[in-house]
Formats: sequence, C-alpha cells, structure tokens
Amino acid sequence: MIAACYRRLRDPRTVDSEVFRFDRIDPFCHTLCRYASSHATLLMTLPEAAASPLRERQQGFTRRLIVEALSRVIVETGIHQFSMQQVADEAGVSLRTLYRYFSTREELLAGLAVEVDLTLREAGFPKTLESVSGDGIAVLVGDLWRAMGKRPDLARAWVITNMATGFQSGPRKEHHQLIRRAVESLGPHLTSTEQHRLYAVMRYLAGSLAWKVFTDDFGLETEEAAEAASWALRTLLKEIETGGRPRGRP
Repeated sequence: MIAACYRRLRDPRTVDSEVFRFDRIDPFCHTLCRYASSHATLLMTLPEAAASPLRERQQGFTRRLIVEALSRVIVETGIHQFSMQQVADEAGVSLRTLYRYFSTREELLAGLAVEVDLTLREAGFPKTLESVSGDGIAVLVGDLWRAMGKRPDLARAWVITNMATGFQSGPRKEHHQLIRRAVESLGPHLTSTEQHRLYAVMRYLAGSLAWKVFTDDFGLETEEAAEAASWALRTLLKEIETGGRPRGRP
C-alpha cells in the first residue's frame, strides 16, 4: 500500500487528485498521503539521492552477515568440509545471493581476512607502530584481544584457516610488517638475531592464535587474557627500552 502511494506521488499530476481518493482505503495511508502531499517535491528527489549510500550499506551488511556465517560454519565443521550451501543456509540468504558476493570458496576465505582487518581497524590498530612506546603497544594488544573477544567465532575461524592453509592475506602481511618495524624502532641496539627473537614474541602475543590458546586452552576470560598479554609485553618491552636483550641468560 505504501509502495502504491509512493508510485502515485512520483507522478505530479496525481498528488492533488488520485492520492486523496486512494487514502480513504486505510487510515494509516491517509496520514502518510497527507504528509507526502505536503512534501511531494522532497520525496520525488529523495530516492535518487539516497539510493547509492543505502545500497552500499545494505551490501556491506549482507557481506558481513555472510562472513559471520562462514565463521560459525568453520568453527563447527572445519575448513575443508564446509560447502557454499551450508554458508548460505547459516546466513539465511539464497545460494544465488551468496555467489553474487563471493563466487568461489577462495573469495569467501579472502572475505574472512578482510573482516578480520576491519576488526583490527575498528579496535584502533594504527597504520604505524614506529612512534608507539612499548607501553603503548602493550595497551594496543590488550585492546585487540578484547576486540577478538567480541567476535570470537571470527577470531577462531581465522586461526583455523591460517593453520590449515597458511593463508597470508595482504592485511596480515601488513600487520606483520608493522610489528617488524616496531621491533627495529624499540631495539636498535639489538643484533639481527635478537631482533628476530623479539619479533617472534611480539607477533605471537599480538595475534589471534595466542588469544585462542589463552581463552580456549587455558580457560581465561577475554579480559583476563588481554591483561595477561599486555602485562607480558609491557614487561618485555620495558626491558628492551632500557637496554636489555632477549637472551636466555643474564
């Protein structure tokens, strides 16, 4: 009924005539039509102005819905067993809709990587760590773990995907490069071997695998795990910033 009312409004010749005969059919439409007739010019131009942003938001929502469904399917069945139909059913969309957004399994897994990157960005992960102090990095990693705790299926699915396929997305490689540059900035006095050791520890503690181990294997709540990871990094990086070295012996 609303759509019919709107279609008539699209024709200026009907605004003052047909609409008010049509509105007698239903009281709600009567109110709608009276409002619409007084704002006819605005309503006639609004769809064209708003269609593109609205469509983009709807597409973004559907894409995220599908990736969230993929995460749950991977956690439940593993990465090698799932089908596109399973993901579509879990997302509550048709298989045709799924293929409109992701034409292959590889594209679907790449979409998982993009969603992980968005989660990192939303958590405030910066584009550079070179000017961030050791304490700042410790706080940042804690915030990243809290972000993963808000979307646990996504984080677990990402771990499973990486362990099963060794998949290296562009954002993940960028993430690793940021950590490597931070190591060089924090420990210029370290040898290349020592910097590599520090990089290994930082990369592990800043990743989703460590979050999964702390929460799933050791049973820590996300907040406890985040605090533990922050404490470990803060202690380590304070030692590095004061001239210490990542050695097994004093």
